[in-house]
Amino acid sequence: MPDSEVWQLIFAPGFSTAAEVTDISGRGVGMDVVRRNIADLGGRIEISSVLGQGASFVIRLPLTLAILDGMSVAVGSEVFIVPLAYILESLQPRSEDLRRVAGRGEVVHVRGDYLPLLPLARLFGLQARHSPEDGILLLVQSGDKKVALQVDELLGQHQVVIKSLEENFRHVAGVSGATVMGDGRVALILDIADLVVTSAAGLAARHVEKEPA
Repeated sequence: MPDSEVWQLIFAPGFSTAAEVTDISGRGVGMDVVRRNIADLGGRIEISSVLGQGASFVIRLPLTLAILDGMSVAVGSEVFIVPLAYILESLQPRSEDLRRVAGRGEVVHVRGDYLPLLPLARLFGLQARHSPEDGILLLVQSGDKKVALQVDELLGQHQVVIKSLEENFRHVAGVSGATVMGDGRVALILDIADLVVTSAAGLAARHVEKEPA
């Protein structure tokens, strides 16, 4: 049996890792109950283990059970949610800080660094209300990579309930889910990790039109 199947044995009813079986061993909640309860929620549990280092248990639950702290931003006539955990800061750029670099596309100069600039209006086919100089840049980070998201306006912080977009519509690149705002409008929740990796790798041109040389 491969290791991945061996690890699943701990979820078998009655299975015990006790070195010795006594009158009081095995009286707790078995791992089979844990897995069944997680499955009832539509989730799953994964195990990985390395001899001499330890084991990790990862519980994955559907997005419908998640509550997210996010920043709502206006882009054209639409509202998007940016998870707060990824946001570093917001700023209004100067025209001299916005540049186009060969092979990297649009970038913004921030304290000595040139960060990829991702206009959300262009990404989602919307009409921006402001020019890049008059708009707001939201600096976000995933891992060691940073990207500047160009938006029209910061609307405020909210706790939102995440709804799965794939179950109700289809997968959309750069979007991890959706939520219903207090006024009844549906706002898309941005997948910052996907946007950062795509932009930092110089692949943002897949989503936006290239300007003539």
